[in-house]
Amino acid sequence: MNPFALVALSACAAAMIGAAAAYFVRVRMPRPPVGVYAASDIAFLSVGVVVAPLLYLSLSGAAVSAVFGLVLGLAVQFTLAPVCGGRWAWAPALAATAVTAAFAFADRPVAVRVCTDLLLVVAVVGVANLWAQSGMRPVHVAAFAAVLTGYDLVATTLTRVTLDFATQVQGRPFAPMFALTGGDRPVAIGLGDLLLLVLFPLVATRAFGRRAGLLAASVGVGATGVVSALFAVGALTAGFPLLTLLGPLIVAQHLVWTRRYGGERRTVDWRAGTPVRARPRDEQALPAAELTAALAVPVPDGSPEGTWFAVGEGRVLATGPTPGQARRAAGRQAPEVPVVIRMV
Repeated sequence: MNPFALVALSACAAAMIGAAAAYFVRVRMPRPPVGVYAASDIAFLSVGVVVAPLLYLSLSGAAVSAVFGLVLGLAVQFTLAPVCGGRWAWAPALAATAVTAAFAFADRPVAVRVCTDLLLVVAVVGVANLWAQSGMRPVHVAAFAAVLTGYDLVATTLTRVTLDFATQVQGRPFAPMFALTGGDRPVAIGLGDLLLLVLFPLVATRAFGRRAGLLAASVGVGATGVVSALFAVGALTAGFPLLTLLGPLIVAQHLVWTRRYGGERRTVDWRAGTPVRARPRDEQALPAAELTAALAVPVPDGSPEGTWFAVGEGRVLATGPTPGQARRAAGRQAPEVPVVIRMV
């Protein structure tokens, strides 16, 4: 593979994360009327990602291009809508898709690849911001990454699904891969890998603060660089899913930051500029009378010994048989991580 293209791929990954972060800070996307994200939403999304390539393989290459062209055009429109208005955003979205299709009909492969890459960048920035700003939590991204990591291993190493799909869409307009070169061994990142590469730094920033976001971005660019280096030295020769490396790193970061803070910052607190606070240490076990006196918070009547109290905002927010359960039960009520104390 072209070593210069491999280096450029890591640089492009960093630039895309930077563009998404700038959009994240400066542009507020309208929240879709879908409530809050739940495990069932991530399960549905994972099933869709797994099943989609199998469905696309049953279609012709032209049909797949048409489907992705429609999806990318819509994604570009809703990404630009908060910036220039919904109606005005249709003009560049339709123009970009039309120009890409025209280059395809004119048999201009390099121009098709450049236009498709630009559409993908705008679409990924928009989708990642939509999910991050509408409340997708780090645990959701980590679960999604774990599922896709397992799927990529199966689809790439144990079956021909990824290879067949890549062969079907390669060189076509609106192909779901960010490609810097063409040919039999293109330097490219798949759409799923690219989306998680950009998404997790945004979600980590909102939930755990700027330091977590910078670490997530650095880890993502570093993982891309490691894979590129392995291709450059010949250690890798066939298609390698980036999530095989990046997915476990996303899961590990989620676990580390959750343990560090004991919770996460809500979207409303992030918008208000509320800083992320470190998880407070659990206080020593106290008798009920001393607990009430120490905190100036009345202990609920009938609470058995050994009960853990999540205390914040001058009141008992929740109780539980373990400190973790009490803290989680209080998480939706408290803007800050509550103190947890056991009554003896």
